[in-house]
Amino acid sequence: MGKDRIITAAHFTDENGETTTIDSGIDWAMIRWERDLELKETDWWALKDLTMSQAKKDYRTFLRNLPQTYATPEEAQAAWLAYEVPE
Repeated sequence: MGKDRIITAAHFTDENGETTTIDSGIDWAMIRWERDLELKETDWWALKDLTMSQAKKDYRTFLRNLPQTYATPEEAQAAWLAYEVPE
């Protein structure tokens, strides 16, 4: 899921085919962007004909609360990477 996509560097290829990598670290905008994608990808868990497990509810709550729970984007990223995503 999303935590495999957390971005820490951007790669740009110019018209000559040369690639430039910018390692800008991680910021809250990146965390929120990835979090929003992950929430969208797991929206189907909440379809009315499905019963969402408590683990899935907890994971989605964890995602929604990332910015309020952690002081820095690095802490949020580390916590997300350590979180066991329910199947």
